[in-house]
Order: sequence, then C-alpha cells, then structure tokens
Amino acid sequence: MKKNFFKWAVLFTALATALTFSSCGNDDDEEENNGENNEQLKEDDEAVPSYQFLDNSIEVKAGDVILYAKVEKGTITNEYEEFSVVSAKAGEVVLKINGKQVTLSDAGASYLSEDFKEWKTADAKADPAKVLLCLKGNQTNTIIIDGTLAGNSTISEGATPTFFRKK
Repeated sequence: MKKNFFKWAVLFTALATALTFSSCGNDDDEEENNGENNEQLKEDDEAVPSYQFLDNSIEVKAGDVILYAKVEKGTITNEYEEFSVVSAKAGEVVLKINGKQVTLSDAGASYLSEDFKEWKTADAKADPAKVLLCLKGNQTNTIIIDGTLAGNSTISEGATPTFFRKK
C-alpha cells in the first residue's frame, strides 16, 4: 500500500508541477495588449493636449492664438480657453474671443471682463475679481497681462490671476 501511495503522490506532484510551470510561460499576448493600451493613451493625450501655463504676462502680435487659464483656489485650472489676436500695435490690441471681437486700448477700455466686455478703469475697480486680462499701458510693444499686474492697486489686489501661453 505504501508503494502504491508513493507512486500516486509522485505522479500527482509531477502533474501539479507541470501545470504550475506551464501557466508561467511568456505572456506575449499581455505585453502586446499593454502596448496597444499605451499607444491608445498616447493618441488620447494628443487629442486633448496638456499645456503648462507659466506666464501672467505675454507679448502678442497679429495672428497669435493665445490660450488662457484661470486660477481657482490657488491652482491653475485644467480648463482653458483661447482667443486670437486680430491686430496689435503699441497701445491697442484687437482680440477675437468666443466669436466676439473686442478692442483694448490705452485711449479707451483697457480691461476685458470674464464675460468678454471691454471695461474702463472704473468698471475694473468696481469688480476686479472679474477682470480676465488687460492691456499693459504705455508700451512700445503689445503686452497682455492678468489683472493682478494692473497698475491700479484696487484692481491688482482684487483680481483673480489668469495665466497665458501661445498655442
């Protein structure tokens, strides 16, 4: 009986070992699938680009497309919008934003509100948190800045930061 049991034990051990090692073979299928998933992720990343917004002041010229992102709770949001620069000269810039054309100038309204309206200094002082951007005054080149850089302390202290980058 001991010999019979020993034979069955050896046979069962050999069978279990063979099954165990056969399931640990090269997982080419898994590696191929992982590669496909990585390629898909790369394609998805390209479809929705990720941008770094580092500047709250940017020089613009006609034809530029500028992306902007607001800061909420101390963090730059992942949501961003864009506008195009129709024309730019010292003291004046014309922007096209959400299908609306606005003109910011040293001689008129130099602030842009969050709802894309041209604001004069009095408007911006009344609600500085809604200043999206403004034209930096008295410059030989055309520079767009966020409200925190405005020359007026009431506006700069109450504005919400906006960060820019060229597309």
